[in-house]
Amino acid sequence: LTNAVQRFRAQPLTTLTLEALLSNEPDPSLYAKTVPAKLGEVHAFVSHSWSDDGNLKYEKLHEWARELGGNDDKLVWLDKACIDQNNIDANLSCLPVFLSGCQQLLMLIGPSYTTRLWCVLEVFMFMRIKDIGASVGSTNQLVVKLLGDVTDLAQSLSRFDAAKAQCRYDRDRQRLLAVIEASFGTAAPFNQLVREVLNKQVLGLKEASRSPASRRIGGQ
Repeated sequence: LTNAVQRFRAQPLTTLTLEALLSNEPDPSLYAKTVPAKLGEVHAFVSHSWSDDGNLKYEKLHEWARELGGNDDKLVWLDKACIDQNNIDANLSCLPVFLSGCQQLLMLIGPSYTTRLWCVLEVFMFMRIKDIGASVGSTNQLVVKLLGDVTDLAQSLSRFDAAKAQCRYDRDRQRLLAVIEASFGTAAPFNQLVREVLNKQVLGLKEASRSPASRRIGGQ
């Protein structure tokens, strides 16, 4: 906890460039644009796949900020920037604390989202940390922005299988799968939980898309 508090940083949305989201490669220079943060003051932990459309992610981030109120002066925790890419392991061990230090989990779900094991584990950890369990579909702590067609993404989410999800490094994948199996016995119960949670969010967005006014999950 002490280590995580010292390492906790945030990316001001006003200094986040489109170029930073367009690349799916690590860029150590982004770390210099982050600022030290206190647990609880960061508006959102951004969960995203590096391989999804950077233009759409940039657009949805600013859309979320406007919906939250005020200007685009929000603080976000973005892995590409807030983790020192030259010292990744030390930061990843602090990930649960980083999650707990953010007010919301902002899920930017694109076509490759459920193929990335880290993305899925971020959702699971946030649910457990915030203790929102079955009520996750009606809480404003979890916000979903879809990067694409709702129907197509819903089909992708319904086929989620942790055993088929990937990480940039295979050692991380093996370690995360071991954690899942230690917690659930097999991947099957975990798969079912993830499908239920993500599908609930997508169904909520389908309902929102039928409304004249856009809204966040939970009727916000």
